[in-house]
Amino acid sequence: MKRKQFLYRFSIVLGISLIFFSGGNSSRADAASASRADVASAYNYGLTKVKGPWPNSEVYTVSDAVDSAISAGLAEIAQKGPKIDAWDATCLVFGDRITDSQAQYAYESILKNNDFLSGGSQGLNGISDVSAVNGLVAIGKDPTNVNGKNLVANIVKDANNPASDYSIVNDLEALSTGSYGQASEKARTSLTKKLIGMQDQKTGLWNGFDKVDYTARAILALSMNTNQPGVADALNTAVKAVSNHFYQKNGGFADSSNTMYGAENAYNDVTMTNALASAGVNVYVPLKGKTDYIAPVQRALDQHLVSAGNRAMLIQQATWAFEQARFTRNGGKGSIFAFNQTDAAKYGEIVSIKAAAITKKRSIIIDSQATAAAKSDALNLVDQILVTYVSKLKADSTSSAAIADRAAGVKAFNNVTVSHAAPATPVTPPTVTNNNVTVVNNPASSSSASSSSVATSTSSSSSVPISTPTVSGKPVKKASHRSIVYALTTVKLYRSSNFTKSNLTKTYKKRARINRPMFLVISQQTNKQGHAIYRVKDMNSGKTGYTLSGSKYFAHAYYSAKVTRIKVINPKGINEYGKVNLTSKKRHVKKNASLSVRKVVNYGLSNRMQLTNGRYITANKKLILATKIKKSSQNTRPSTPTATTTGTSTSTPPTNSGSTATTATTGTTTTTNNSPSATPTLPVALTNPVALTNPVTPSNDAKTITTTISIHADGATIASGSIKVSSGASAFDALQAFAQQQGLALTYKGSGATTYVTGINGYNAGPAGTMTGWLYSVNGTEPGSSMGAYTLKDGDSISMTYNK
Repeated sequence: MKRKQFLYRFSIVLGISLIFFSGGNSSRADAASASRADVASAYNYGLTKVKGPWPNSEVYTVSDAVDSAISAGLAEIAQKGPKIDAWDATCLVFGDRITDSQAQYAYESILKNNDFLSGGSQGLNGISDVSAVNGLVAIGKDPTNVNGKNLVANIVKDANNPASDYSIVNDLEALSTGSYGQASEKARTSLTKKLIGMQDQKTGLWNGFDKVDYTARAILALSMNTNQPGVADALNTAVKAVSNHFYQKNGGFADSSNTMYGAENAYNDVTMTNALASAGVNVYVPLKGKTDYIAPVQRALDQHLVSAGNRAMLIQQATWAFEQARFTRNGGKGSIFAFNQTDAAKYGEIVSIKAAAITKKRSIIIDSQATAAAKSDALNLVDQILVTYVSKLKADSTSSAAIADRAAGVKAFNNVTVSHAAPATPVTPPTVTNNNVTVVNNPASSSSASSSSVATSTSSSSSVPISTPTVSGKPVKKASHRSIVYALTTVKLYRSSNFTKSNLTKTYKKRARINRPMFLVISQQTNKQGHAIYRVKDMNSGKTGYTLSGSKYFAHAYYSAKVTRIKVINPKGINEYGKVNLTSKKRHVKKNASLSVRKVVNYGLSNRMQLTNGRYITANKKLILATKIKKSSQNTRPSTPTATTTGTSTSTPPTNSGSTATTATTGTTTTTNNSPSATPTLPVALTNPVALTNPVTPSNDAKTITTTISIHADGATIASGSIKVSSGASAFDALQAFAQQQGLALTYKGSGATTYVTGINGYNAGPAGTMTGWLYSVNGTEPGSSMGAYTLKDGDSISMTYNK
């Protein structure tokens, strides 16, 4: 017994020493921050824009500030690279930010640093055990079988004869992360009973070495076991006691009876904030209605705990405390560390997805360039998506399933686009004779074509274009396509959209594929210098800024094409998982292994691949390489190309057999061949038919120009050559004629300024909001308009590149 007391006291001293002297990753210090009054004002009124708690940030509410704090904490954690540990992994998982490589770093850290797994015994007070179990479960590992060792059994062994009071809370928390069998459940029940029995009946607190810290840890452990007898009463008593004895006016927590170890400090503040939130307390507001006090989460924000330069341990604890606070405020029940025990997460995720729907609706409503009808359609679509995913969330029975469904729903919201009414520059189209058929463009169709000054989809056809008028002297802000890309070459990040040397904040050198920097594309626009640019966020550092856009600089970081086979290129290999959120690891796959793919699955801003064995892997191009991509069935070759309509049309090459039958509708138009080998597509009922247009190939008496076209995909050239078209033809007219000449399957939508190439020879554009699609340039430069609005000059050279 004396040995246990010695170990207990020694570990406490060691823990205090680690808190005050352990190092972290230091870089630049945090600069500007918001005053408490400003943020509190924004919280009370919900409308006042104020500076956020980080440099160059703005927030509207305390809720926004917490979201920003979580992002900042995750960015700091990500910078640790190979030094990422178990607690880091837990933070990243709950922030939907973890990558395969980060999970592997955490796993290696657990194997090295856990006392039992590295060849030792239980370890002081079970600290390394609770961190290891949390980290293992977070990254989808089984703590009952880690390289043949049963970590849970080792914890149960200690739980039956705890080394100290701290062992009780640590062991209980570790065993409460999941269901690990009869012995584990029996130990949980025993530990819960012991912990309740240790609660001081007079004060309602726990009398550990540091009352604030130990009481917080006890509350956290009990909040993971609310189904056990006596837990609810113990928690209610404890929450009241904390408010009466520890809660300070500044929002922090201190023990006035122990001035040496009970003074307020950042570690105790975030530990207690996390514990109270786990117990169901809304820490965004003052406790017990004490309006002259500051809310606990506000105190944590004021201390800038996730700023660069703080100790790694503090950044970890603050980040997961903010994540827990948000989880509870959104309706989540219990501790986030309870993982998949119950369906507690779904309540919070339902609130989150409803909030995301509101945000999306607001962006649609305030879109000044959208028509009323377009807004109505988009709002209805958001409502339909919300109903679908709320239904899915209500049916979920685990936290991981709820988190995955919420992420998929938010992605679906982000993919909702609103059509814009583009100002038209009337063009009188020529009468063209093509294949003995005389076609005169409908005036209505002609009026929809705009001059090259009309900008659409960021100088490319990689996403559904949204026409926006160019305002002289002002940047043209286009649709926000939130997607993740990586840099193909050297790129520069600027502080503002004005690309000057003084605004340059960072240069990213060209890197090998597996080391390419990744960015979240926040929005696309044209700057004052006339360049098509992105506003991006560095996925590693969290730094935001502006950079040149286009296929020369960026590609989508995740596969979305019909990949059927991949090769692992990550030096550390990848994992196969049983679930789409990349949990429930099944096996590790080494570099250069070849895997067969059933399909690519959308998942939030990233994608996954489902293998033919039913398991899931990442679709990150930094980790895998597609070696086989299935071509589309659109490669059939019926006769003459169809006409452009206001819906979708398919242009296919001519054959030498039979005549043609072309149907025009307001929806989908398909050209079929009358030969027996062709399989016709039944037309939609004809209503308000629009006039048809064929590729503008020249007649004998028309003035012609010559353009060269090259088409590239997967690093290879599909076709190249020259084509003659009538003077005044658009880049898209030339592409249509070239596709007919070369026998290429071409699919597209819209006309004029809204022309959008959806596929060439089976290489098809991904869903709206992704970066997968066809980009075009003329004479090496990406124009600021769609192909249908760009008028060619004699000798122009068009290049089409498929961007994955």
